[in-house]
Amino acid sequence: MPAPAADEVERLRAVLERARQARRTLTYREVADAIRVEPPHRIHQVTGLVERLLEDDVAAGRPSLAALVVSRVRNGRPAPGFFERARRLGLYRGDDPDAFHDEMLADLFEHAPTR
Repeated sequence: MPAPAADEVERLRAVLERARQARRTLTYREVADAIRVEPPHRIHQVTGLVERLLEDDVAAGRPSLAALVVSRVRNGRPAPGFFERARRLGLYRGDDPDAFHDEMLADLFEHAPTR
């Protein structure tokens, strides 16, 4: 699958910034619908975009909006690939993914711009 285009990542960023302001997470499916990802493999495409956003945010020193994308079957947590990518980027070094995700969400919501 080709690398995500910059405009796709920016559409994702805009959707997630609105979710951040509303202090809520979105499922991979909700994101796919919101940014109009076409079949086939919609969730896989969203996963690629989320990982690219995580990389961009880490490189820029920003709290990553990627933490707002969660799996509906993983009790409101991102898919395992999110944690693997965060580990490869040096962002996640621990052994408690739930605590790491909670910290990321708290940081995002604490620094969310007001409407």
